[in-house]
Amino acid sequence: MEDVILAGFIRHTVNHKTSALTKLFFLLPILILPLLAIPSAMATPADELGTNSQQIGDLEARSQALDANYQQALRDLVAVDSEVTRYSNEIADTNQRRADIQAAIAEDQVRLDEYQSQLNNRQGALEKRLRGSYKSDDVGYLEMVMGARDVSDFLNRVDMINYIAEEDRQLITAVQDAKRGIEEKITNLSDMQNQLAGTAEQLGAAQANLLDAQGRQQSVVGSLQSEMQTNQGQLAQLQAEAASIEARMNEMQQQATSASSDGGGGSGSDYSPPPAGGGASYSMEATAYCLGGTTATGMPVGHGIIAVDPSVIPLGSRVHVSGYGDAIAADTGGAIVGNRIDVWLPCGDAYAWGRRTVTVTVY
Repeated sequence: MEDVILAGFIRHTVNHKTSALTKLFFLLPILILPLLAIPSAMATPADELGTNSQQIGDLEARSQALDANYQQALRDLVAVDSEVTRYSNEIADTNQRRADIQAAIAEDQVRLDEYQSQLNNRQGALEKRLRGSYKSDDVGYLEMVMGARDVSDFLNRVDMINYIAEEDRQLITAVQDAKRGIEEKITNLSDMQNQLAGTAEQLGAAQANLLDAQGRQQSVVGSLQSEMQTNQGQLAQLQAEAASIEARMNEMQQQATSASSDGGGGSGSDYSPPPAGGGASYSMEATAYCLGGTTATGMPVGHGIIAVDPSVIPLGSRVHVSGYGDAIAADTGGAIVGNRIDVWLPCGDAYAWGRRTVTVTVY
């Protein structure tokens, strides 16, 4: 019987622990999430301005780097453009030389045709005379020689025939030499034209590569321009945010100055009544201090500046502290947790104030 009771007790205990653990598991997110939100709630305008300034500095450095890269990319693009232009000029010059050579070849071909025609005519005339020497109805060379009156006349006729034949040979040789010269010139010009065609092809391939490089470099320049515009937009936005934060800090400073001027001096009495129909009121423990320095929001300490727990009273709130007067929540502190505040007073008044319970009304 005792064993049964003990077993039941153990099962009840185990089930109870399991149920408690299950509940704790579901409660953990609810407990942790507010704690995770505390750092963001504790962020002050000074913190925001510091973060903002850091981001602005990073973007300005990025802008300088982008500008340097952009200027270098522009110089590279100009260099590529210059090379493209140079190759274009060389290709145009090469093509012009090819055209000039082609014109010279055409001109020499006309001259070659003329020499060929002269050679054909001269050879035709010579053949005609030679054939005439054997025709019975024409006076040929043989009849002309045999018809000489005497030896002297015979020799004269032979010399004349030799002279005519020599003239024909010289003319034919001259025409043949001229023809060979023209043919050699045409051959040389054709070789030059082929070489220039190869050069033009190489220049065209090099220019095509340069045009590809030009396109890539233009893409780099365009990408850098787009990135610079985006960076400038982000920089302008952060600068506007910085100006807004500074305006908020100035407003808080003015509010603190106003609270100080409205609150009066000494301790122990309520310097101004709480706001009519004010907001939420809290009973809090207030400690006075008189140290100098700067608050968590970047404002200088002074009368009308109080330190609060931002999870209870948000920074920047205007409040009324009984026995102290109007103030602004502009500072925090490690010991300021929950319903506790610090109020600034001159040292003599701070010693007199000490620590007391006050009513804090949030505007």
